[in-house]
Amino acid sequence: MLLQSTRLMHSSPASFTFSVLGTPVPQGSVRAYQSRVIANNAEALASWRNDIAVTAQRHKPANWDIKAPVQLQCVFVFPRPLHHFGSGKNSTKLKPLAPKHHVTTPDLDKLLRSCSDAIGDAVARVLLHNDSQICSIYATKRYATDDFLGAHITVTALG
Repeated sequence: MLLQSTRLMHSSPASFTFSVLGTPVPQGSVRAYQSRVIANNAEALASWRNDIAVTAQRHKPANWDIKAPVQLQCVFVFPRPLHHFGSGKNSTKLKPLAPKHHVTTPDLDKLLRSCSDAIGDAVARVLLHNDSQICSIYATKRYATDDFLGAHITVTALG
């Protein structure tokens, strides 16, 4: 996965925002066939969680309290499928019936799980001592309106 970040907002000891580039990966998705796990997304998930953790660590304010309760805000941004666009000379134009909202997989709760576990990893303790410190969550998933794909994440200490 491509790892790159940009600051979207100013950082303060109480709140900071960072962006992680790449396709967001859900946590908790496995496929089974006759009671046997035949495929999962472990490799992509490990890479995505690592990208979140490294970027969060890089942008974390110097005096961040890893034991504080926090609010987590996440915006997951996905590419539009090609069939949402016209063809030929209209290949850059959305079809009139293209959906406005991202209502397909992955599930928002599974995307949040990968994000919250990455910043609250019990071993690395990147931003939190434990992800149980997340007291409030606001999350959306949407289609890209520009060239950015990935996640915009804001963590606010509730003090």
